[in-house]
Amino acid sequence: MISKALISRIRLLHHKKHRDEQNLFIVEGVKSCLETLHSKLEVVQCFVTERFDKFDGGFSLSQAGSLDDGSSLRLTVISEKEMERISCLKTAPEILCVVKKQQYDISNLDDEKPLLVLDSIHDPGNLGSIIRTADWFGFSQILCSDECVEYTNPKVIQATMGSFLRVKIVYTTLSDYLKTQSNRNIYGLYMKGEPIHKQSFKFNDIVLIGSESHGISENITSFVKTKIEIPLFPHEDSTPESLNASIAVAIFMYSYRELVNF
Repeated sequence: MISKALISRIRLLHHKKHRDEQNLFIVEGVKSCLETLHSKLEVVQCFVTERFDKFDGGFSLSQAGSLDDGSSLRLTVISEKEMERISCLKTAPEILCVVKKQQYDISNLDDEKPLLVLDSIHDPGNLGSIIRTADWFGFSQILCSDECVEYTNPKVIQATMGSFLRVKIVYTTLSDYLKTQSNRNIYGLYMKGEPIHKQSFKFNDIVLIGSESHGISENITSFVKTKIEIPLFPHEDSTPESLNASIAVAIFMYSYRELVNF
């Protein structure tokens, strides 16, 4: 059982304002919750339904289980209807965790590693896919403009499939940061530029990705040293407007990985 008051408090976390105020967010689904439970993040509450009989890691419905770090967390068994009320998903999951936010800032960025910079990515699904793709290709840090959707948005968390745990995601005013990085190569991904496969990338390059609607903002274009493009391969009766942002990032990361060993 779960009280109506607690249900109401958890439902508030569906909204950015209350996630910021409480410094908490929601993680749902077996894979993401399992990884979160065994990560360094603080899980403050964990709810399961009867469908969640037992899962890896030593947890069961009847008792507290021990995490790898020796701490314990008691699972709260709730009904399917209660899970539906607190879940952000159309189909309620077997498990839902309420997690304390992990805060990163500029000081956590490693200047010796490549950096993906996202400018005004508003779509949660796109950001989640980008984080998941970054994890796949070994990009461990992403810098987001203040206008980007927050990574703790439930749709973003769902789309990352747990990769948010392995990628540092920092939010800042991009111009303030980029003006301190004049010693690094700063690329911008545009519709028109030098072909991506002809670049000589280095291990700690910065690449800017803008929104699908407006591209890279004018106030930061002056920091771009090289404009690059993913070449269009035209074919009969087809003139696509642009690539989806997450797809463009995936192509870039693959090309980067092919050209740089880091």
